[in-house]
Amino acid sequence: MDYAIFREELALKYSSYGHALWKPSPEGRYPAVEVGDVGFIHEGYFHRLFNILLPRDDPSHPDGVPPGHEQLKLNINSPTNYTGTLQPNHLRSNGVSDTSDVDRRFVQDPDAAARLYFSCSNRRGALLSLPVPAQRQDTAVRREFTKFIIKHIDEWFAFAQGLGFGIHRREDIILVTGRDLTRSWANIAFQERDQKMSFGVQASRGSDVQWQFTPEGAGGVAFNLGPSGQDLPENQCIFVRGIRVSRITRIFPRLLGAAGPSQIPGDDDTESDAQPISIPANVDTPFIQSYNISLSKHLIVIWLLFMMTTFDASVLNHSKPSTQILC
Repeated sequence: MDYAIFREELALKYSSYGHALWKPSPEGRYPAVEVGDVGFIHEGYFHRLFNILLPRDDPSHPDGVPPGHEQLKLNINSPTNYTGTLQPNHLRSNGVSDTSDVDRRFVQDPDAAARLYFSCSNRRGALLSLPVPAQRQDTAVRREFTKFIIKHIDEWFAFAQGLGFGIHRREDIILVTGRDLTRSWANIAFQERDQKMSFGVQASRGSDVQWQFTPEGAGGVAFNLGPSGQDLPENQCIFVRGIRVSRITRIFPRLLGAAGPSQIPGDDDTESDAQPISIPANVDTPFIQSYNISLSKHLIVIWLLFMMTTFDASVLNHSKPSTQILC
């Protein structure tokens, strides 16, 4: 699947950035992905259900909210922080090479377009071309978000099932803790070794983008293209970070007990046995840091899927940014 190749290959190199969306556009269904959104990802698209920071009658809730919807009210002025800017660049997975014969990645001349060439030496690869900046925003109240999803996951899951989206697992539900929004993008998924791709892009004023893709330039490589035009809105979500919850059997506390008990941050329940563990990444749940919380007959595992970062992103390069995992 194009969307799976794209996400998985970028995750190997940019794991702390979050879940790379194959379809960043909200497609007119909601304004943009925002911190506090509850939803799920299907085939590379984030389906928004509602936002925990907004009241039930907010206009952005056309499908309604769960019965007994509780708005998360906080004792701070803003629950989010802008944590960096991703500058125009090409985010390439391992094995993808920039073979362009131009010195600059993007041409900011309104009368000129850069012609770019890429090749993939691995069996699979991914490229996210970002011609204009992206703004990163993350929650400043991770503890409160974590406790809130524990409290409400069952009603959120029932609400999503009632809407007929075909969701069968609680862990499909995501509470967004961070997102990166831009104005346009190009997503490319290489599916065979030695595939090549070329395209043109013209970017100016930070909000005007024109893409030049042709079947000959694509060479059979799968791609998904962002909007072209002038004064484009900043509503395209290229990366999303969030929290998931799952239930598993209680056998695991004994297996993990050697690590010693600890509490989930901000949890006042002294009877719970909470401790951070690592869950290996897989197709469904990449880049995970988790908590185990032992409850009566089940454990709730908090999957901090898309790890928080303290990110100085004045210029994106191919080195790994500094990260801080809030456990």
